[in-house]
Amino acid sequence: MAIKLELRLAAIFIFTAIKATAAFFTVIAMCLKTEKNNNMPRAVFAAMLFFPFAAHALQALSEQELGAVQGRDGVTIGLEVPQGQSITAEQIRWEVDQGEVDANSDSLQNHLIIGGTDIDAQQFAIKPIDLDGTAGSQALNFALAIDSYTNNEGRAGLGLDATWNRMRVQMDSLSVTDTSRSFGAVALDAGGRFAVFGDGGFANSSLIADQARVIVNVGDINNTDPDPNTWTMGQPGRLFYRMGPAGSTEVQLDNFGFLFDMHQGTVGVNSDGIVVSSAPGSRTDLNLTFDVYANVANGASTAFQFNEQSIPMLLFGWRGGIEDFDLQLRPQGTWLPDDGAFTQGLTASLGFDLADNFQFILGEARYEDSGNEGQSYLEFTQPISLPTTLGQTRKDLEFGYLTLDTVSAAHQSVGGICFGGANTYGSTPSACSTSTGGVLPTELLEIAPSDTGLAIINREWGLHAYSSKVVYRDGVSAANNIDEGWALIYTLGDISTNWYLYPQSGDGATPGSPGFTMDVVAAIQTEGGADANGRPDRSRWENGTHLMIGDTDFQTSYHDTSNPTADGLAIGLMGADLLFATNDMGVGVSLGDGLNLSSNEVRLQLRGMFGGGDVPRMESPVYGSYIDMNLEMDEFVFKIFPSLNGDAINFGGFLSLANLNNGFSNDTGSGHGHDDGTYISFAEPNLNKLNVDVRLADITGDIEIPSNFILAGGGGKIDLLSASGEADGKPKLRIENNLNVGALATKPGGGAGDPLEIGRIEFGGKDLGSMIIPAAKIYTSLTLEQQ
Repeated sequence: MAIKLELRLAAIFIFTAIKATAAFFTVIAMCLKTEKNNNMPRAVFAAMLFFPFAAHALQALSEQELGAVQGRDGVTIGLEVPQGQSITAEQIRWEVDQGEVDANSDSLQNHLIIGGTDIDAQQFAIKPIDLDGTAGSQALNFALAIDSYTNNEGRAGLGLDATWNRMRVQMDSLSVTDTSRSFGAVALDAGGRFAVFGDGGFANSSLIADQARVIVNVGDINNTDPDPNTWTMGQPGRLFYRMGPAGSTEVQLDNFGFLFDMHQGTVGVNSDGIVVSSAPGSRTDLNLTFDVYANVANGASTAFQFNEQSIPMLLFGWRGGIEDFDLQLRPQGTWLPDDGAFTQGLTASLGFDLADNFQFILGEARYEDSGNEGQSYLEFTQPISLPTTLGQTRKDLEFGYLTLDTVSAAHQSVGGICFGGANTYGSTPSACSTSTGGVLPTELLEIAPSDTGLAIINREWGLHAYSSKVVYRDGVSAANNIDEGWALIYTLGDISTNWYLYPQSGDGATPGSPGFTMDVVAAIQTEGGADANGRPDRSRWENGTHLMIGDTDFQTSYHDTSNPTADGLAIGLMGADLLFATNDMGVGVSLGDGLNLSSNEVRLQLRGMFGGGDVPRMESPVYGSYIDMNLEMDEFVFKIFPSLNGDAINFGGFLSLANLNNGFSNDTGSGHGHDDGTYISFAEPNLNKLNVDVRLADITGDIEIPSNFILAGGGGKIDLLSASGEADGKPKLRIENNLNVGALATKPGGGAGDPLEIGRIEFGGKDLGSMIIPAAKIYTSLTLEQQ
């Protein structure tokens, strides 16, 4: 019997951790409404949730059978959503800090809303869907198997194994407190599986209960073989996002697949929250891969459909094995600066090591029915960990604390971020303590929340391993694959960020009408100082941020013949720091501008030691110069969009260099004694003498990257040229760019740009004069290819 169910849900999730009783409570309040020709009592509907809708047998098991049951040999509950029908919720609300106030008696209360209101068409829906995004040609079937068993260690366990065929989960609106302002709409089309097999019960957090297993599989990924190059996707998923109404420009993720398969470990609940950790020496498989597309021509009737209007841009993803996985999910939000008390929200802590087969892939996007990769791409693999000779205890990838909460302009926030100093979870510094032994200056940067929205707070993150091998894989013929023995070294020492995201009522396509705005302060830093001679100490390498290119064909004194890519030589920026800060940055997605970012206050700073040496130990480093580049912009526009034929990525923008002279400007010139605004510095390779430099200071003026395609004489272009498509049979990565400088630049609002002026040319702090470029056109092209 076909029944259309419409559910009006108002869900309040209240998470409370009570350490004394080791309890973790989640309270969900729901209001349900059903519609049919004749009324169905709510109690009947509630009871139906516990019984099969389809022809699944519900069988009682004896004690003997419960002790021996394995696999899916237990009770199965089925739910069917008939073809053309759906499960809908007009609104789902997550209430946080209800009735709570800060030290100033300002309300902390907000609510995250999925769906809309009683009077509009916005909603949350689950329904059958076909591969092309049209209405499902078959029913949606959920099946939940509940098994009881005894594992190999003689402990009882309970397993839940849920599966579903292809369905669409669609959120027409995501807002914070005010339903008239939304982040946009999202839809996920996929089948999947979610399974938890407990050890010592169902949620036993004891470390000895380490035979549990967790499987999350979206896209039907087959990971039978440990080699991720053999993994296939049987039912690729699709993820859609738009900012405006149906028919707006969409970002589409095709061939979307997510897999988390922890073969052995602990799954439980303790006094802090939910714990998931893998057993020592066990295998955990991870896959997150997708092709990025832009659809600029879908109409309202074809919204959230993948079709010939979808333009390929990029293949992106991670896949392979991870080890020593540890996840903790706490019922805890941000903290208040006065007393350090935590608000309501969610905080996750996550860390793991990268197995030797773990890969990061980047390349061409291309439509594939089966999800098997038929495109050319780069594979970054065989990760190598930075050394820990100083006694550090850490994992290759660490997300110390990731907090999701809500924020409003009226109440207190977590405070600022120290650049050049330490940032500790749960603390609000009034001043910065150095993390570099005083060789680099410290700055406290804070952008207070200016609206109601989401707060995403990160502390104590880091990436402490790099890919020692890069392989080019050709989409036409494996004979064209290339492994030339080079490495891309990108490690991230310490990451701390404050993100405040504010939904807007704009469509994301009209100038001045962004889909959402954001305030951001993000710092990626290197901790450690210098010796008496100004040479970086050991910790700046082992705990540092490094951006380098390596040659793994070179054999160091500690070369291991059994692992030939594990060592080599590298050159680039060592012990680097990166800062990004912006106030009221608008984010939009549109036909003419692609993904576009715009703000009148942006600061971007990158500094580090240019040099090289042996990797991974860096026993004999060679230093060239300490480079410091600080860009402050009072008008910033950046756009990224696909080429029309889908063979490259185009980018454009506008930079108006300035001296911001505001709360997050570099008003000391990085310890130079005065405000240099936008500057570029080349100093001695001595951290104790960074004031001995050649400096281009107080730079002002306009630079435009024209937004038209580079073949028409403007814009920027990133293109991976496949070996099979090149006359010399060699793959190439090419980055081209056109710049209009000064009067030849066109301001976003129209009119000629301002001349590019270097206010002071300094050497060792002495002013040598100034320089001006009234107008110029600059073309650059960088091509990386096999030799």
